[in-house]
Order: sequence, then C-alpha cells, then structure tokens
Amino acid sequence: MTVDLQTTSAMTLMYAKAYGIYFLVTGVALFLNPTTFRNWYNDILSENRRVLFGGTIALLIGSFILATHNVIVPDWPVLITLIGYWGVFAGAGCLISDKFINLYKLMIHSNDLMYRLSGIAWAVIGLFLISKGFGI
Repeated sequence: MTVDLQTTSAMTLMYAKAYGIYFLVTGVALFLNPTTFRNWYNDILSENRRVLFGGTIALLIGSFILATHNVIVPDWPVLITLIGYWGVFAGAGCLISDKFINLYKLMIHSNDLMYRLSGIAWAVIGLFLISKGFGI
C-alpha cells in the first residue's frame, strides 16, 4: 500500500501542529518550573513500574508516528520522524533494560540553568513546528 504525497503532507502538518504546541508548552514549563520537573523525574525513578509505564507509552506513540510518518527527507518534516524514532528508542530502552533510565540521570540532577536552557530549546523547536504546521 502506498501513501500519496498529499496524505503525507497533511499528516506532517497535523503532527507539526500537535507537537509544536506540546514542545512549546513543555519548554515554557521547563523554563519556569525546573524544581517541579526535577521532583517529577525523581518520582518516576523511585518506582520501576512508572518507568515501565512511561516506556510503554513512549514506545506506543513513537511506533504510531513511524507507522504513519516515516519520512526521511533533507527538510524539516524529518523532525517529525525523528520524534517517532526518539519515542521508539526511549520506550524500548525503558522496557528492555532497568539501567536504560540511568542515561537520563544527568539531566535529572542538573541545575536550574540546564533545565531553563532545555526549556528554551524545547520552546524554540515548538515555535518552529507551530510556524510550519499553522503556516505562520
């Protein structure tokens, strides 16, 4: 079964809109509330079942993105595909190995400045995707 260019383009715009909003809001929240996120991450690490649940959700969302938008092009739509691969990689890692989540400890134990810089990066990506998705 082949997917036509018009359908792929519509999916790209839909994902750009949704993930643009998600990245923007998450970026602003990271910037404004680094302690809240640090505490949340520590809560997740405190129970293995939370890591497994998060991994399952990430794997499911990443798999859905790749199933509907596996577009490898030298242009901005590849960001959507990379988000899908990121979800599959992170989700599978959390499900396969108890030690995978340790890769995230560097961020979890970072200072407020690192959280705020991450928030700015997430917000910039969000604004970029919003501009592409909504044609702004």
